[in-house]
Amino acid sequence: MEFKEIVPFTYHAPQNALDDLKQRLAQTRWPERETTNDWSEGVPLEKLRALIDYWRTDYNWRRCEEALNQFPQFRTEMIASAFTSST
Repeated sequence: MEFKEIVPFTYHAPQNALDDLKQRLAQTRWPERETTNDWSEGVPLEKLRALIDYWRTDYNWRRCEEALNQFPQFRTEMIASAFTSST
């Protein structure tokens, strides 16, 4: 595998992408409530609604960016070479 130049960067989500995400979350089409009182049919609708509401109204993405950017971030391009294997 060949690597091109390794370049440091700071992550920043564009505000229009965050606004679009919030809008799409607000337009979620919810399924009917599960027929069991456990997780056997997947995530309970009540839990999922609470999570989506949190992401839409309370999650602080900029604080998350700040935490992520406390660590060195890098980008590079990787080029995979074709290989053969004989057994």
